[in-house]
Amino acid sequence: MTSDLTIRGNKRSELIGYAAPMVTHPGDNIDFMVSTEFAEYESKLVRLIHGDENPDGPGFKAEVIDGFSACHKGYHQTTYPGSFIYAEPNEQPRFNNGLSIQGWILPTKPSAGNLQAIVAQQANNSGFGLYLGPDGHLVFCCSLEDENVEISTDCALEQGQWYFVAGILDRERQRVTVIQRQCGRWPNAEADNTAIGRISKGKLLNSNTPITIAAAGITDTDSFKPLRCFNGKIESPRIFSRAITLDEVNYLVSGNEPDQLPGLIAAWDFSKTASSSTDIQDISQSKMHGKVVNFPMRGLSGHNWTGQFLSRKDAPQQYGSIHFHDDDVEDMRWDKSFTWSLADDLRSGIYAAYIKAGDEEDYIPFFVSDRKAKEKIAFLVPTMTYLAYANERVLFGGIDFSGLTDIPIVVDPYDAFLGDNLSEYGGSIYDVHSDGSGICYSTARRPIVNLRPKHRHWVHSCPRKLPFDLYLVDWLEEKGFSYDIITDHDLHDKGQELLESYEVVLTGSHPEYWTSSMLDGVNDYMDSGGKLMYLGGNGFYWVTSVDPERDYIIEVRRGYAGSRAWPSHVGELEHASNGEVGGIWRHLGRSPNALVGVGFAAQGWDSKAPGYKRLAASYKPEVQFIFNGIKDNEIIGDFGLVMSGAAGDEVDRVDSALGTPPQAIRLATSEGMHSAYYLVCHEDMMVTMPTIDGTNNPNVRADMVYYPTQNGGAVFSVGSINWLGSLSHNGYDNNVSKITENVLRNFIEIDSQDNR
Repeated sequence: MTSDLTIRGNKRSELIGYAAPMVTHPGDNIDFMVSTEFAEYESKLVRLIHGDENPDGPGFKAEVIDGFSACHKGYHQTTYPGSFIYAEPNEQPRFNNGLSIQGWILPTKPSAGNLQAIVAQQANNSGFGLYLGPDGHLVFCCSLEDENVEISTDCALEQGQWYFVAGILDRERQRVTVIQRQCGRWPNAEADNTAIGRISKGKLLNSNTPITIAAAGITDTDSFKPLRCFNGKIESPRIFSRAITLDEVNYLVSGNEPDQLPGLIAAWDFSKTASSSTDIQDISQSKMHGKVVNFPMRGLSGHNWTGQFLSRKDAPQQYGSIHFHDDDVEDMRWDKSFTWSLADDLRSGIYAAYIKAGDEEDYIPFFVSDRKAKEKIAFLVPTMTYLAYANERVLFGGIDFSGLTDIPIVVDPYDAFLGDNLSEYGGSIYDVHSDGSGICYSTARRPIVNLRPKHRHWVHSCPRKLPFDLYLVDWLEEKGFSYDIITDHDLHDKGQELLESYEVVLTGSHPEYWTSSMLDGVNDYMDSGGKLMYLGGNGFYWVTSVDPERDYIIEVRRGYAGSRAWPSHVGELEHASNGEVGGIWRHLGRSPNALVGVGFAAQGWDSKAPGYKRLAASYKPEVQFIFNGIKDNEIIGDFGLVMSGAAGDEVDRVDSALGTPPQAIRLATSEGMHSAYYLVCHEDMMVTMPTIDGTNNPNVRADMVYYPTQNGGAVFSVGSINWLGSLSHNGYDNNVSKITENVLRNFIEIDSQDNR
């Protein structure tokens, strides 16, 4: 996977793990799941302070917490990806007179080179199954007393088209039939196909195993290892304990319900249960209800979707399909390797289990937040964004990214490890499944290789996400500020209650993914006089939801516009998790400009990001506290550990049309200072024009703003991901550090001369 890419240092061996839960609290227990090739390994608990090993910065910093050192036995752990449904019959059905399987499918990877199960109950040369064959033909298999039967249609199914499919075992006529009918606006005789084969009089050998949909059975019921997973949509699969007739096939193809037909023993209707549920309802009298495994995409349009309804609430019967993938992962289900009980008085912070064996090491991060505020300052750690980018593997998609930057693309050893294990560790919501459809779910129940303190992102060979946010932790420590760590997950659960006791809340570098309850919590906090320091860029951007049953899973639907990695299918914007419409918040009337004064404007990566030039408004008396110790006309942040500048990566700008408050004071900007590598955001491109980059478009810029709000509150925003990377320059004595400190001390009413 990575042989043609330059790797920073040596490739990693297998010594990797994850923590559950990822977000926890003092006094809680936390489990660690580790897989390794080593016979044993050591572990320690550390509090992470600074991750970047760049020699121009302060270097790696971590505090070892006493009482947690141990040695553990090592062993390899295996993951079995692939989503499916299994149903345990209350009483095993008997098919003495025959069998029929039918349903609607939309294959997304029809010629996969292997069998893909649609519905099956097959094991040890017994049972039956309806499949897509290696070349995309429909295949019906069954095991009789004296022969194994396999019959296939002559016409391969097309990718992205709906078909009615059926497999029929007729013992009386001694034949098997497999039928495919393309479901479209007009008949397509070339796509329709029927194949008939002769059989013996032998009875069907019953399997006595669970019936599976989108898989051909489970070889390991503890780890749910599926066989021959299906890629595509499946809708309304049904089983009859007899051979249905051609007239009955036509009756079912026409959309009629099967309950009037005799012999119905299972009819699964995916629209009858909540799209967030793992339950699947069988509407037949058998009540052979099913369970969903590995979180396929639910709540999707079916074969009968007319386009008249864009919400499944208005026409649930038209949203009865599930999209299964052979690489879906919900929970890797690794065995617990060790457990730690966290002390009741453990300070909040960003922690990691440090594990080491031979020359290999790994840091398994987790986040400890207090249940109640202890300090005046809270650092809101963007854990939703960390999950959204978890195991981002777009680099391995065969795309040449060298045109994005003048910095050589160098792959971190963790990413190289991911590239060698793509099918096992799952991707981010910036990636696509093996069938090319977008990944909309991300889970914390797996090793997240780019959530590591020393990780460096390939796009610019610098830290991003967690190691970038550690720049702020390090700065707070160096400046002697007392602070609490809180997380997006806490904010999602508690809303304003989490924030109300804090005088000021600081964001990280890239707080991009927000649930509606998180936005409500910040809105309520600010309405009641809270102060917010938005110290990043491209924040408050994507609509995000958390699964109500499994809070370790987030969901994002990309919509049709915005700077997205893949498009949503028309009519499928609603989140299965909570029914909210997906996309970017700007398109739903909750623009980040209205909340923090600035919103996403552009992105780019080059070897020299600019700083900010002060504007006339920065000399107003009411904002002089921000610039104490800053010289007139001084360029702010033309230095830093990341691309040598504070105004870089993804940047935000002021725009009154998007809701920037009229009292917002635009203090400084990077306008006119960016290179051609910086391009205006997609949603700002009304008409395709050549004026889209930092050399010719005034909207390509980072703006620094300040404004007071009601009840004594205030907002300070820097509009750039890179801001935090400049804090430690020159031993923390620089204008980025001074401005950040001036604002923070003012917001918590501390004398700027007071070292504490």
